Amino acid sequence: MILLLLTTIQADALANNKPFIRKLRRVIPDSLPFSLPWYEDGLNFSCTACGKCCKVDGDVWLAPEEVSQITQHLDLNISEFRSEYIKAEILPTDGNEGESWMCLKRDEGACIFLGGDNMCKIYDYRPIQCLTYPFWPSLLSDAEAWRDESVVPDDVTIDDEGSERHWSPELGGCEGIIIATTNKTKEGENVVSVAEHESTLVPRQEITAKMRQAKRQWRKFPVDEIKQSTWYL
Repeated sequence: MILLLLTTIQADALANNKPFIRKLRRVIPDSLPFSLPWYEDGLNFSCTACGKCCKVDGDVWLAPEEVSQITQHLDLNISEFRSEYIKAEILPTDGNEGESWMCLKRDEGACIFLGGDNMCKIYDYRPIQCLTYPFWPSLLSDAEAWRDESVVPDDVTIDDEGSERHWSPELGGCEGIIIATTNKTKEGENVVSVAEHESTLVPRQEITAKMRQAKRQWRKFPVDEIKQSTWYL
């Protein structure tokens, strides 16, 4: 039976020009080692530029190398940068200020770098925490966690009995995550189950790369208490 199964998988793999090993891994249950990730076939996502991920309650921490890149981009010295943009700082035990982690200020409930047009003022130099969202390890742990992060735009009516929700500063959420598109009629009113903007299929390789980048950043952060309470990836 096992030999027959392997032969069938191998034949199918060759027919589809896919590596045999990946076809073999598809039959391994998710709970076992070497199984393929649940997002193996990619995920539908496309940023809507709503700016809401920059308004969610929480902190954005900059690693020392990110501080250096952003200050150079803004043409500021470290004292000026601290004064204008930083609300908290974690110094290393040896007191080397060049190795500090810094937390960005907020302005009227949003990241201080969010402009009035909902665009990031340092987009090309934005922190890894921002660059990798929503492909964080916590949101890719399983399909349910990814689905729970999906929200619909504020102007879209949702079914009170459904699982859809709108964004909030406390719970956050991303309008760019597309789970499915369903139209329903309720008392003559069109009720949209999810946002109906065009999405892009993000391949597994890109998802995995961003997830690993976020995980490395989180592991480097020096204060476990903060990682577990107010900042997580």
